[in-house]
Amino acid sequence: MANTYQWQISQLDAKIHQYEQDNVIYNIHWRLIGSDDSDPPYRSSQIGVCGVKYVEGEPFIPYADLTKENVIGWLESSLDVESLKQEIDNKIELQKNPVDEHLYPNWE
Repeated sequence: MANTYQWQISQLDAKIHQYEQDNVIYNIHWRLIGSDDSDPPYRSSQIGVCGVKYVEGEPFIPYADLTKENVIGWLESSLDVESLKQEIDNKIELQKNPVDEHLYPNWE
């Protein structure tokens, strides 16, 4: 079965007042979490900050009306989501089938 993904939005940076609007979002702090269907599941994630720009005169969503779905839409139109998912998939695969190990010598 394919991996599943979930967006987490941890913070929105906003201009207090800009272009006659309040709380104009300009940065989205995000995490995309992927997991497989194992029990317990293998998980990995990618994090980042995505800049967004409000253009004066375009439709504006007041912060009180802003939804997670709105913000995810901004992210998905700005980021290469398929590449992010591929990186997550690769990390999950490395957890399942490691190629590296940690060796701890007991030398004094």
